Amino acid sequence: MGGDSLTLHEQFESLPKLLKVSEVCEYTGCHERTVRRWIRDGRLTAVESGAGLRVPRRALWRFLGLDSAMSA
Repeated sequence: MGGDSLTLHEQFESLPKLLKVSEVCEYTGCHERTVRRWIRDGRLTAVESGAGLRVPRRALWRFLGLDSAMSA
């Protein structure tokens, strides 16, 4: 592994506090339709803002199961 690897906490802190759907797609490698389905199904929390649908980074971390890894 290279010396430029980020810890989970550093990765979390580097994300915007509110992510666009497209940013969630980039981070997860999933299609926008998939991310929007997760939101619609209630699996991923999102908020409607003046700029559109946004996913709190904490909600993404929880959805990915990484919140417990950070607190360990």
